[in-house]
Amino acid sequence: MTRRHQVQLAGLALALGAISIWARDRAWMKMAADTLPLAFGLLLAVFIGRPWQPRTTPFTRNHQLLTAISAVAFASGWVLGCLTLLTVSWTFLAMLWAHWAFDHHPGRARLAWLLLLSFPWLVIEWPLIGWAFRLSSATVAEQFFNLVLIPTQRSGTHLNILGLPIDIEPACAGWNVLQLTLLAGVALGTSEIQNPRHFSLLLFLLPGIAWLANLLRILILAALALSFDTQMASGVMHEFTGLAVLAAVLAMIKGFCFLLNPPRQATSRIIKPS
Repeated sequence: MTRRHQVQLAGLALALGAISIWARDRAWMKMAADTLPLAFGLLLAVFIGRPWQPRTTPFTRNHQLLTAISAVAFASGWVLGCLTLLTVSWTFLAMLWAHWAFDHHPGRARLAWLLLLSFPWLVIEWPLIGWAFRLSSATVAEQFFNLVLIPTQRSGTHLNILGLPIDIEPACAGWNVLQLTLLAGVALGTSEIQNPRHFSLLLFLLPGIAWLANLLRILILAALALSFDTQMASGVMHEFTGLAVLAAVLAMIKGFCFLLNPPRQATSRIIKPS
């Protein structure tokens, strides 16, 4: 078997592995509109990682050992039904394959973040993070409304604003689209930020940006419910505010990318030869 065939066969195995991760736990189908777009992260990784120039470097023993360990971890994740372990091990296998099959490209290691966020493990297996998002947002919302002299009481993620009960559910808090927001932010940062330290700073800021945007959505929906009625806040406006907040997050991330990686200004100074 030629090297080209080996690369193609390994790539096909990775593609089948990615499909098997999505098929292993289909709980994401209950919120497919929010989770299915995550799969586009795989296509983004292929597009951003260009050019993919074949290489002829042999597969070292260390890479063979790492591949075997990752394959065992993937199989264990499948048996245990752990999407997190499946995603992490598959991402490691994909990066090993890219390192073996294609020439080195600066910044390609960042693609691992895109691959990690291209599967619905965060929403399905880490609901406690979503609950922490909702609880902290509800706490800040309570303080905000009391600050503007609107009597508000909170019990967990339940708010009572001027006698109007408002429950901050996962959909309301934007938990379903949190991973999609992070994926979009990583994609923007990967393609626009050159400095590795600045890219790491963006990764650090992304959860805070997403939390701030979700808090803004809660405040807007609560204001709509107070001004009109809860049906309006939970109907069309609920979906509209979700799209508006996602657009606002992308705009903020784009602004941070510009600040962290400003365009170089051409100089008109003439350098005289010595």
